[in-house]
Amino acid sequence: MKKVLFISYYFPPMGFGGVKRPLKFAKYLNHFNWDVTVLTDSPRKLFLVDDFLLREALDSGIKIERTGAEILDTNKIITKVPNDSFQSFKNYFSSWFYIPDSKIFWYSKAVKKAIQLWKENGGYNLVFAVAPPFTDFLIGQELKRRFKVPLVVDFMDSWVGNYTLRYYPTLYHKKRNIALESAVVKDANKIITTNRRIKEMIISRNSDITYNDIKLYPHTFDKNDFELAKKKNLPYTNKMRITYVGSLHSRGLKLLFKSIRALFNAVPLYKDRIEFLYLGIVPKKLLRFAKDFKILDSLYMPGYVNHLECIKYLLASDVLFLHIKNIKNNDAILPGVIGDYIGSRKNILACVPDGVTKNVLLNYNACKIVTDYNPATIAEAIYDYYNEYEAGVLPSPNEALIEKFENMQYVEALAREFNYLQDIE
Repeated sequence: MKKVLFISYYFPPMGFGGVKRPLKFAKYLNHFNWDVTVLTDSPRKLFLVDDFLLREALDSGIKIERTGAEILDTNKIITKVPNDSFQSFKNYFSSWFYIPDSKIFWYSKAVKKAIQLWKENGGYNLVFAVAPPFTDFLIGQELKRRFKVPLVVDFMDSWVGNYTLRYYPTLYHKKRNIALESAVVKDANKIITTNRRIKEMIISRNSDITYNDIKLYPHTFDKNDFELAKKKNLPYTNKMRITYVGSLHSRGLKLLFKSIRALFNAVPLYKDRIEFLYLGIVPKKLLRFAKDFKILDSLYMPGYVNHLECIKYLLASDVLFLHIKNIKNNDAILPGVIGDYIGSRKNILACVPDGVTKNVLLNYNACKIVTDYNPATIAEAIYDYYNEYEAGVLPSPNEALIEKFENMQYVEALAREFNYLQDIE
């Protein structure tokens, strides 16, 4: 088998959407004659931990090499969700002093470990780097230069201009990141990303890149996860359930709370007929907000749950809520959860700007899209969904689109790209 070295700082047991894509690529590439070694970190403290994804990684046959101690037991990891204000200050400080991102301190350790692995394993045929963090790309770039092997990079999000991930305090900071991105793009033998808008942004900043140099692999779902979840006892409720799989920073949750209050003001009896489930961390200030709005009795918030439990909740829901902030360049965001949302075949209530996610959902069919971010409009959409739920006429999704989001076809396509780069070397 040919050998590939994955550079992925975000990897299980880290517990958030950014780890699933590299895990699934790594897990299934060996079905296509590629032996995978993942180079990642050994954090002693994490915001969130996913024991299910760690066990999946350990049982999959992937070689996991860490720049610290091996991790086999999530119980030994300290988990602490940061205070929002402190995290905002930390991100601001990081923007000033760490280029391209705060993981730049991992660069030296990762390169040193990779050189060691290269010697121990007789080298690798190819390097694959996943970002963010974009420090991963710089590590991959250095290994390509040292060992003269092809480099493939995966932009899970845009590097420059993603104001959700990063803001640039001065023009110098932005230009420096543009220069780093351009150097990586120039050195990469193949680029993949999640959607056409990010592809267009990369091409617009790099005149040497052609349309065919960048392949589109969306955030997908693993049908094996859904088949496994269906074998378990699903957590059904006797009410209509609207579920929101949120982010670490609870984006959109305050807007949802306002919408729930608007709905109950209009139709008080819905308080006993609709359950709103939020999967994620809820800051204390938002809990106080929900209490003040007198909606706590209609909320179910079990906190962060592992990936399998999340899939079970999706399958036991009627409608899924999706939120993307309406800020500059967020038209290029295709959230990691979109694949699982589509794979669940549930109806989706999306509060999103014009852009790639909206276009995908328009083709999904079973969705209602709100673009004005008005709680009254969202409440009206929930009202309509409840009537459809009661009548048993919730819309059916587009099966042809769902098939496009199954993950194995993209793993096979990635393996073909790897093989092609071997053939032309």
